[in-house]
Amino acid sequence: MISLSGRQALAAMQVLAQQNHGRFVPVRRLSRMIGASPHTLARIMLRLTAAGLTDALRGPGGGVRLARPAHEITLFEILQEIDGPEVLNRCILGLGVCNEARPCPLHAIWFPCRQQLRQMLAETTLADLIHPSNNPNQPEVPCA
Repeated sequence: MISLSGRQALAAMQVLAQQNHGRFVPVRRLSRMIGASPHTLARIMLRLTAAGLTDALRGPGGGVRLARPAHEITLFEILQEIDGPEVLNRCILGLGVCNEARPCPLHAIWFPCRQQLRQMLAETTLADLIHPSNNPNQPEVPCA
């Protein structure tokens, strides 16, 4: 499912969206704000910078910032860069093979939830996290 690095990337990007204003935020400060290891967060931010989601500046006054406006960056885009394109295609039980031909015991329940989660993540932007009352993508009915 979503890895710890994926969750930390989402948290860091949310902080950048809230505080961005075009200013660079030092990775060490960002790591303290989200409770992550500075070393781990630096690796995460390098991947997000390589993907064009953040800009990075070294040296005094440096750090990271959003490369695009918050309303143009989806949560799914962030997760794909950190956890890979198959982020939501993995078995919820962690089994190696889980598909329609060889389903795990939870496959029939998890499949529609996975589709709903993918859609919500693809339609939710960082701006929606900052202003949740404006987010029309929040599911009204939980998956089942």
